[in-house]
Amino acid sequence: MNTKMKIFLFCPIPENQKPINELILLQENPLLNWITSSKEKFLKIFFSFSFFLFFLCFIFLFPFFSFHFSFSFFLSTFFFFHFFLFLHFFLFFFRWNQIEKRLNDSKIVYEEGSWYDGEIWEKPFSLIKNERLISSQKIQPIIQRLSLFVLALFFPIIFFSFLFFFYKI
Repeated sequence: MNTKMKIFLFCPIPENQKPINELILLQENPLLNWITSSKEKFLKIFFSFSFFLFFLCFIFLFPFFSFHFSFSFFLSTFFFFHFFLFLHFFLFFFRWNQIEKRLNDSKIVYEEGSWYDGEIWEKPFSLIKNERLISSQKIQPIIQRLSLFVLALFFPIIFFSFLFFFYKI
């Protein structure tokens, strides 16, 4: 424990650029921490967020269709709803994947003061081992969950875009 504390104290990386601190900030973010919750809570928040996003798409697209309901209005609403949901989850997936990559790397690239003085720090073996354990136990299940949702949201986008295209012709 004492050697780990020394390694952590002698780490030249600024606090806001350490991968473990980035992980903690990501988990404490109230807009992103629902992804790490249990499956039931995740699905509950996902469906409530989806309903809210669908309602917003419905409200914002309604004036563009001359205030009447049509098949193209519903197609475009579903398309934009799935597109924004896909984009949202893709950004989540990208951020968590970036944290996992930084935890699994044996070297960390960091900036000490400004944009032109990038440095590389080689992690000690004990820190590599601990961070890879954190990555495999905490982050990989989240990335798997997000990748399934990103993939599941990609297919409706393709479906609604083809349907909209063929309906217009």
